[in-house]
Amino acid sequence: MTRVLLVFSLLTATSASAGEVTLTIHPDRVLNRIDEKVYGHFLEHIYHSCNGGLWGELVWDRSFEGGGAGVAWTQQDGCISQEGGADNVRLLFGDPQWTDYEFTVEARKTGGDEGFLVLVRALNNKEFYWANLGGWGNAGHALERGITNQDRWGSVTRRYDGEIDTEHWYRIRARCEGRRIQFWLDDELVIDYTDDGRGPVRGRAGVGTWQTQAQFRNFEVTSLGGKTLYEELPPLPEQETSIAPTWRPFGRTKVAAATDKPLNGDQCRQIETAGDFGGLAQRPLAIRAGEVYRGSIWAHGEAAGGLAVRLVADGKIVAEQAIAAPTSDWREFPVELKPATSSDDAELQVGVRGPGKIWLDQASLMPESWRQSGGFRPDLLRAIAGLRPPVIRWPGGCFASAYRWKDGIGPQHRRGPHPNNIWDDKDVNSFGTDEFVAMCRRVGAEPLIVVNIGTPQWNRGVMDNDFLQEALDWIEYCNGPADSKWGKIRAANGHPEPYGVKYWEIDNETWQMGAETYAEWVNRFAPAMRKADPSITLGACGSSGYGNGRNGLAWNRVLIERCADKIDNLSIHHYENPNRYAEGPRAYEQFFRKTGDLIAASKNPKLTIYVSEWNAQSTDWRTGLYCGGLLNAFERCGDVLEIGGPALFLRHVSASAWDNAFVNFDHRTWFPAPNYVIMKLWREHYAPQRIALEGQTDTLNAVATKSADGKTLFVKVVNPSDVAVPVILKLAGPSADKATIQVVAPGTLDARNTLEARDAVQPKSRTVQQEGSTLRFTMPAISCGIVEIRYK
Repeated sequence: MTRVLLVFSLLTATSASAGEVTLTIHPDRVLNRIDEKVYGHFLEHIYHSCNGGLWGELVWDRSFEGGGAGVAWTQQDGCISQEGGADNVRLLFGDPQWTDYEFTVEARKTGGDEGFLVLVRALNNKEFYWANLGGWGNAGHALERGITNQDRWGSVTRRYDGEIDTEHWYRIRARCEGRRIQFWLDDELVIDYTDDGRGPVRGRAGVGTWQTQAQFRNFEVTSLGGKTLYEELPPLPEQETSIAPTWRPFGRTKVAAATDKPLNGDQCRQIETAGDFGGLAQRPLAIRAGEVYRGSIWAHGEAAGGLAVRLVADGKIVAEQAIAAPTSDWREFPVELKPATSSDDAELQVGVRGPGKIWLDQASLMPESWRQSGGFRPDLLRAIAGLRPPVIRWPGGCFASAYRWKDGIGPQHRRGPHPNNIWDDKDVNSFGTDEFVAMCRRVGAEPLIVVNIGTPQWNRGVMDNDFLQEALDWIEYCNGPADSKWGKIRAANGHPEPYGVKYWEIDNETWQMGAETYAEWVNRFAPAMRKADPSITLGACGSSGYGNGRNGLAWNRVLIERCADKIDNLSIHHYENPNRYAEGPRAYEQFFRKTGDLIAASKNPKLTIYVSEWNAQSTDWRTGLYCGGLLNAFERCGDVLEIGGPALFLRHVSASAWDNAFVNFDHRTWFPAPNYVIMKLWREHYAPQRIALEGQTDTLNAVATKSADGKTLFVKVVNPSDVAVPVILKLAGPSADKATIQVVAPGTLDARNTLEARDAVQPKSRTVQQEGSTLRFTMPAISCGIVEIRYK
């Protein structure tokens, strides 16, 4: 008896009711091949996916660049300090009924990329005014206003040139009088605005930062008549468990960002203590009894009593390493800690014993068992491996467009940070080329690298760099022999054998350049990259969305007409409104076909489509329905579509935006979003040949496939309608022997998995009625299913 396995996945159009649907599968009629790389993934350095996530370093912002942390408010010596590096950090205070008033405060920038946010008439996080002083990369000042009922804001004045210097105390005064709002910076009027009647007329005051560390003091709010309304330091928010780990001072300690001769990067931390034990602390960390935690710190300065590194849980020291007194030169001090207690809310303390003044850089700590397994966080590595990705794109995304790959190789303490504070982090490049390739090998994926070509949008200030040579050097580092210039460096870093990285992409989302200009750059980069390694496969940036505009089909037309003979695939992006989980896949599929028509008529009809960024923007069940529908479209378009890669892949739950990730985690554990659940199910039932499926395909979006040996059939389905759909499935051929079905049917669109309930959305077995070669089953409303069939 020949055994044939059938997997069935359905997508129905939304309707008020659905009748019985009949489909017939023809195993002998092959329509197109499907490349398994449509089940690829995209690992961008975003919201701590790598630094603070997949890479097993426990310490966030290990080199004190000001990233890697969310909110880090502290209060000491009459000042409030914000030591975090996140976007959009605010501290509001006072009476929401305040209308006309003056608010004065002194502010000092201690590190980071921008200046201060000073808020007035702030009703909530959506309705407010703020003076953005030293915003836009510390380039100017403007007044911005929140947009009611939206998590957005926009400028209501033009931007005035100006910057905020580090370590200077600025006197800031704001005045709200009727519809007029004014701001002074060191007694100079920098903002004078008359409201158009659409802004808030009352609200609290506040201060904030954006990717910047700062201190604030001398808060005072008075009525326009001079009556004091507020004159004290605002109360600080409490830190919660399971948020982003953040450095904060402890003990009788003064901490400041220091930019004079840091060990690496742009800055370190100066710590001055006056008590018994004080320094910097970070929590939360998850620690386990019996595990050995190894790492080091780099320090110099004066501390006669020496230093110490501690793990503290529930107010008790559970592990401690004494460290000798530092000298005037930078020195690495090894750390080994073995806690006797487990905790999900432990604190790491790096401190000075007694009075002293030191400079601290590169604090590192990793479980030894993780280090022995390659340095990756095991549960997140297993989460990636569970999807069996054939190819993984890296390092971005926007992150790639400013990425300097040479800063991410070699010893960790010598690596430089990413140029930008982006996606809630100033990435310290702990996860670089060698770590990425090693991770890919562990999960069975081919690496795909996106190179920075030096677009002006992302590389201002370094435009004199030879970005083409930098890309060629990267290819040589990955693929060159051990006796080549960069192959020698790879070998010195512990990897003598070439990596053989086949897939490369020429930057990311270059739409701001215009298609014509970008095509010129592709025609310059592609031949040189192929000359460096003729075996590589090259991709170029394609469209955004699926419209006909300049960044849509028109962009693809220009690239295909001008560059088709220079590249192997066109890398396109689209993020869908999650409410379009039913019709969105169909619309995007039509766009694939239109782009495929352009390719067919080009000078390189073998060019393929690479959907290198896709997703529906949610982590509820809508994104699972969309995922199944779009993967079906990928398989149907296998004649023109070769590779896929959704985003986001991994995301820390503290992230300030982009709640659409497949793998969502904190410092303890992770959960799969519905898109993960469905993509895993689809991937497990991949087959390379699409076969004919006849029936009511105007109602159902169905795909049938067959394994290479012909013994296994798969048909994939999602029912996004709000009613159950009875299905009759017929096999054109031998009678069925046995059939089972798995269904994902959480029952509501807002169903989701969480850290506390990670299996709320998962496949479950249901019943199939079998009559010879005919199967009957019902797809519940808003569901995905897999039928497994054996037949003679």
